[in-house]
Amino acid sequence: MEILNLNQMPILKEDQMIIPLFTLDSLLLPGDEMMMRVFEPRYKQMLDDVTLGDLPYGHVMSNPSMPDINGCSVPYDVGTLVKVNDLQEQGTNLLYNAIGGGRFRIVALIESALEPEFFNAVFASVDDLTEQYIDEVPTGKLYVRGVIEMIPELKGDIEKSKWDNLLSLWMLYIEHIAEINEMDVNDFDIESEVRNMFLKSDFEHIWILASLVLDSLDSQILALKATHAEEICSIIESNIQSKLNAIRAFRQSNE
Repeated sequence: MEILNLNQMPILKEDQMIIPLFTLDSLLLPGDEMMMRVFEPRYKQMLDDVTLGDLPYGHVMSNPSMPDINGCSVPYDVGTLVKVNDLQEQGTNLLYNAIGGGRFRIVALIESALEPEFFNAVFASVDDLTEQYIDEVPTGKLYVRGVIEMIPELKGDIEKSKWDNLLSLWMLYIEHIAEINEMDVNDFDIESEVRNMFLKSDFEHIWILASLVLDSLDSQILALKATHAEEICSIIESNIQSKLNAIRAFRQSNE
């Protein structure tokens, strides 16, 4: 992943585009949703740009093994396009629902025009910060941008037997969690609820299941980089099995 300064604006290939990047400590998988609260000027500028242009931005995960660029965290090289929905102002904050879309790979990063400042209770306005660089760098932004390429849709089909096995494992995990929390599993028709939620074994539903199951960084990154449906199924199955093993170990330690 190449790091570009503001004097190295790239010439894009046919399948590439430049998007804003929102670097966070958690990932958003395709089809998932997340309520967001924005208060930093750099991301307020980002939201202005994407909403005015009706464009997506990229939700990416901070990579702690990489040094910062111009004071900003460097993300992993994959992420999820985000559509901004129901944007509202609440005091000095911007609230919205982030809806995960397609996956992308970062080819290069374009650094921000200014290092982010860490304010106390009062933040500088976007306009005040923009005035600090606009004459020297008219194409600059307060946020990091990425030159990206879209990752194609998953290849292959999801076998019914494999899908049924995943749902059975997930239901078993839910039952164990209910028991640990001293809930009567007979009060819930877990199978009906899960089966109704995942009627189809298509890519939309496999990503929904992935968003429920995959809670580790490594597994989420692997999922975003997957090329085949079988890879996603294997990642989900491995994670549920790990959760079940952890429950067994917990119970044995308390016997």
